[in-house]
Amino acid sequence: MELELKWKADAATQRAAAEWARPLCTGQASYEMDARYYDTADGLLAAQRAGLRLRLENGRGVCCLKCGGGVSGAQHLREEYECAAASVAEGLALLPAQGAPEGLCRALSSAGVQEVCRVRFTRQALTLRDAEMTAELALDCGTLSRGGREMPLCEIELEHKAGGSAAFLALGERLAGAFSLVPEPLTKLARAAAL
Repeated sequence: MELELKWKADAATQRAAAEWARPLCTGQASYEMDARYYDTADGLLAAQRAGLRLRLENGRGVCCLKCGGGVSGAQHLREEYECAAASVAEGLALLPAQGAPEGLCRALSSAGVQEVCRVRFTRQALTLRDAEMTAELALDCGTLSRGGREMPLCEIELEHKAGGSAAFLALGERLAGAFSLVPEPLTKLARAAAL
């Protein structure tokens, strides 16, 4: 299960959040992300509140399937499966070995999928650690697009990586409180698909 907190932001708030997190930071990296989201012609994934994405992360292909879950304020909780893949077809063949629902992957392969929308952004990722948990603070800035329409993307994500979820959620509360962050209840996919 993927557990993350997501907030709306602007560039100044992102910089301030990165500085605020510096005492816990044990590493950082920058990624150029180009994510294409797919679904069947009849919207099989949308009907199941699921998403299929092929994302280039600094040129490396990663296929990801996210299923179900729920949202409460800034908190997003869902199943997430991913694997290295050069294409969606390759990803759908490999994802069941990562625990993804085999029947769903087979149905998507059989029906065929098409691109629904695209999200291109730069991610500044900071690894945060304390005695109780590890998290990734992701500062994302870029563009959501669909059918020739675009809108800017600027957000802060905090993703639980290891350790206690209570400690992770407490860190999220402190971060949100420090900058009066506004929750972002919609995923990148949902916002791009609505364009």
